[in-house]
Amino acid sequence: MTDDTIPRHVRERLEIAILTGETLQLNWAEPDSGRAWMGRVSPQALREADGHQWLDGECEGQAVQIRLDLIRNLPTPVK
Repeated sequence: MTDDTIPRHVRERLEIAILTGETLQLNWAEPDSGRAWMGRVSPQALREADGHQWLDGECEGQAVQIRLDLIRNLPTPVK
């Protein structure tokens, strides 16, 4: 998977959230099962692995790894 598959503005929004310590309301799916998740995520890092781009973060006290192409909404800050 290339950087072209993830819109640049989404990646930039996530990078800003990491740098500023924002919490984001995200809706995403698990890669294997397709199970849907929604929650307040504190993003910590972006990385590439297994040919995909991932967001590492914390959601309600649990570590999460979210594949960027499986985020179903535009990341928005929680106020």
